[in-house]
Amino acid sequence: MSRIPVHIITGFLGSGKTTFLNHFIKERLPERILVVENECGETNVDGGLVMDGVEEVIELSAGCLCCSLSDGLLDILYEASKNRDQYDRLVIETTGIADPSSIVQVFLEDRQVERFFDLQQVVCLVDASQLKIWLKETEEALRQIALADCILVNKSDLVNPQELKEVESSIDYINPLAKVWKGEHGKFSISQVLEVGTIKPRTVESGAAAALKDHNHNHEINNSHKITTFTLSFQYPLDLNSLTLELNRIANLYRDQVYRVKGFIAIPDYPNRVILQSAHSSFVATDGTPWEDMTNRTGKLVFIGRDIKKEYFEKLFNQYMVRPLESRL
Repeated sequence: MSRIPVHIITGFLGSGKTTFLNHFIKERLPERILVVENECGETNVDGGLVMDGVEEVIELSAGCLCCSLSDGLLDILYEASKNRDQYDRLVIETTGIADPSSIVQVFLEDRQVERFFDLQQVVCLVDASQLKIWLKETEEALRQIALADCILVNKSDLVNPQELKEVESSIDYINPLAKVWKGEHGKFSISQVLEVGTIKPRTVESGAAAALKDHNHNHEINNSHKITTFTLSFQYPLDLNSLTLELNRIANLYRDQVYRVKGFIAIPDYPNRVILQSAHSSFVATDGTPWEDMTNRTGKLVFIGRDIKKEYFEKLFNQYMVRPLESRL
């Protein structure tokens, strides 16, 4: 049986997540969609907020912070995996003040989950009229944007063209990897959203290449929110076996500073790109597309975080580059 596609919808309070979810469900009819809601407090999910036709709504009761709900999510996914014939798609809507990184981590690194579920993308809804306030007042809004594969700028009709341009600029600084679309009333092209992928090789590879092109990798980009975005480029393959322990150390030591790492590398004597990414506290490597030219395999990794130094990570990763024998002489 094929794996169930999974979509994570995040975004700060009032950004229009549930409105977009209703639109998503309507556009995907007659598919059966299983919805998992992460609500704050003791209140149950308001069934009136979700359209009729949804196969089932399950509430995560572990509280507001996603870092505390991994176990609850695993239990739900276990039960859902036993009834995969009853629905076609799984959507997880996080609470507005959640950091979705640990949800992403479950789908990226848990082999049992990966066996049954295929994380398609993380979608972040942004209220164009409130983004500036969010970014000043909360860390979670930054993380939601940094983790997203695509960002939907909702309520764009509520701001003037200059303000909208500033919103887009802020998003681009925080997450140059993400696809960004503008819309109103939670209505966006679902077909476009579904083309963007968390681990789809073409999406990751083209995104990393675009980030390198648009954001000169010799410069860090720091905005007023102390977000640092930079791209590392590797001319030679990396020794992934030796690098693995270092990656785990980075993920744990810098888990509160490094929001997202995403890109691809070459490894010795392997014909495909290796997609490498981190969310929360682990790095995950997956298979990418074949290299077109085995003599020209330049890797690219995009780092998004707070107060992180490009020079440090560049020096660290360069220690694991496997240079040709002639270049060492």
